[in-house]
Amino acid sequence: MNILARARRPGRTSPRAGSDASPGATLSSSAVQRGLRLSIVEGALSNIHVSITTSAFLTGLALLLGAGDFELGLIGALPFVGQLFQFVGAYLEERLGRRRRLVALTTGISRALWALVAALPFLGGLGAARLTIFLLVLALAQALIGIAINAWTSWMSDLVPPRQRGRYFGLRNTVASVTAMASTWLAGHLLDQYRSAGDPALGYALVFGIAVVAAVAGAVVLARQPEPPMPRRQRVPFAALFSAPLRHQRFRALILTATGWALATGIASPFFNAYGIQTLKLSFATLALFGVATSAVTLITQPFVGRLQDRYGDRRVLIGSVIGVILLPWGWVLSTPAFLLPLWMTQIFAGIFWPGITQGLLNLVMDRAPSEGRGAYVAAYGAVTGIGTFVASLLGGLIATGLGATVLRIGPLTLDHYAILFVLSSVGRATMALAFARRL
Repeated sequence: MNILARARRPGRTSPRAGSDASPGATLSSSAVQRGLRLSIVEGALSNIHVSITTSAFLTGLALLLGAGDFELGLIGALPFVGQLFQFVGAYLEERLGRRRRLVALTTGISRALWALVAALPFLGGLGAARLTIFLLVLALAQALIGIAINAWTSWMSDLVPPRQRGRYFGLRNTVASVTAMASTWLAGHLLDQYRSAGDPALGYALVFGIAVVAAVAGAVVLARQPEPPMPRRQRVPFAALFSAPLRHQRFRALILTATGWALATGIASPFFNAYGIQTLKLSFATLALFGVATSAVTLITQPFVGRLQDRYGDRRVLIGSVIGVILLPWGWVLSTPAFLLPLWMTQIFAGIFWPGITQGLLNLVMDRAPSEGRGAYVAAYGAVTGIGTFVASLLGGLIATGLGATVLRIGPLTLDHYAILFVLSSVGRATMALAFARRL
């Protein structure tokens, strides 16, 4: 797993609020260290899968299977399924009192399902049903991962000593990011070769097949990782367990602002790769290289972001980072197939500013979620913000479909239906910068 690990900041050496449990207290020091080492290996393997299945390769396969603008928006909305199922994960965690088997099982099945996705390009006899199967598999995979997220977060919160969390997750994130960069770049070159040879179906099968093998290997490692026993706590009624986060004033404010942010970004995010493939005529290797550039910059900036957060606090760095990404969608709008400098600048600045957002939001979740019932708080955050992502992605798909071949010309700029969504996202980000400053 690597969901919340990406959000931990390097350089933190003091215990965090909301993390008052005694991590790893019932495990020997050697068992804790073995667990930390195994988690780094698991994160590297799992990130191969994540980097392939959430990138331009997914968009390219969807287009190959006949996806239109609405379907692309729906694919962007499907993570909501996983976020909604975090409630199921939190409930099962409380009922079972054990996390390792739950996480390993749901994670392994979720990622093994992608073997069916890899086979779909060869099942031409299914016709249009291939796209339906593709979407259903994605939804099921997201649901299973959603169940795993809460238990994994609770597990790692108990395993990693508080005074080591920043340094540890900084190391884990670095290893995972290097793995993601290498796998994305290599997969892009591999897929381009098969597309040039006129056999894209085999290319997608190989790329997603590699992702499945890496993910299953990661699940095997995960199953060997030591788990501290869950602290005993009084059983809370189901309704109270999941209503508590919304009654918590500071946590509720965080959920609402983060949901607004999901709306502002989600309306455009499913369409960047499609724009790159269809309008900018980018190869998969080039799209992968843009992603590598962002990841490389992120590796450099993450430690500095952590130090800024230590000195000025998550909230201030978060607001500054949000301001920094307001204009990033314009890099896509201003680029052409022959002039990609604005897009390069967008990718570089994304590596500078996005870590402060992803780390900042999830650090605030951990700060404001009490140790008692933490899984329910994380689930509530994921589910409500997921609604924002779901609505934004579907709305973006409907707008793109409705605009169709509409083209706006503003001076030297030519805006197609995707570019119009990018402009709307930029305006939404500016609005949310004010909301973060006033509400968070």
